Amino acid sequence: MNYIVAIQGETGSFMHEAAKQWYGQDVIIKPCATFAEIFKSLDAGDASCAVVAIENSIHGSINEVYDLLLNHKYPIIGEINLPIKQCLITFKDANLTKIKHVHSHHVALSQCSDFLDTYLPQAKRVMSPDDTAGSVRYIKELGDTSRAAIASVGAAKLYDMSIYKKNIQNNDVNVTRFVVLDPSGQQKNTTKASLVLQTNHKPGALYNALGVFEQNNINLTKLQSRPIVGSLWRYMFYIDAEITKSQLDKVKKILTKQGCSVQILGTYNSAKL
Repeated sequence: MNYIVAIQGETGSFMHEAAKQWYGQDVIIKPCATFAEIFKSLDAGDASCAVVAIENSIHGSINEVYDLLLNHKYPIIGEINLPIKQCLITFKDANLTKIKHVHSHHVALSQCSDFLDTYLPQAKRVMSPDDTAGSVRYIKELGDTSRAAIASVGAAKLYDMSIYKKNIQNNDVNVTRFVVLDPSGQQKNTTKASLVLQTNHKPGALYNALGVFEQNNINLTKLQSRPIVGSLWRYMFYIDAEITKSQLDKVKKILTKQGCSVQILGTYNSAKL
């Protein structure tokens, strides 16, 4: 089956690499400018599924994506942990001392600040509204050899540009977690689930709810609060748990009896780190 996969960003981006890991090298990509556009593409049927970045090991969670998952209710059927290896991409035979501008997404520029401070102190850091791959395309179109970009090996290959140096990120333990959304997808014998928990507004409510997981020997890999829109100073909790479907059914039943609201965002298998 030929899947059309919506991603935020362009071909050659890290999002594209994540999609290829899940769906194969020949995956058909539907580039989207924003995360919201990904979900609109699914709503309109312009894409059959999506791969969406949800958190980074350094920069934390992407709250916008969590809110979109809750509002659109497309099920998570998988996750991908992708190591982020950044490269300085230039024109052939570039001279580092003559680079005046370095283009990339603001997160990538931040991730590579040590390299830029040390080797390119003279270069202005230009934040691109596009993703990292879009920055490579942009400098290629300009044809200005005083410009460089920060992006992946794949982006350099796609636009036939040279890699001056690989692995320029500040921290080698830099991993982005992506989730796979498929409205028609079903997974069996899964080992992980994402859910949204809303408790009663009374003392001990969250403590008692989390105790249900501990009592059933279920490990939580994520717990994050988000405001409940329209309810001042009230919060819901996004939870990732290492849990089987049978355990999930049991936990949901107990939490409901406690007066909690539980919405399942998806069940899937844990990705390898």
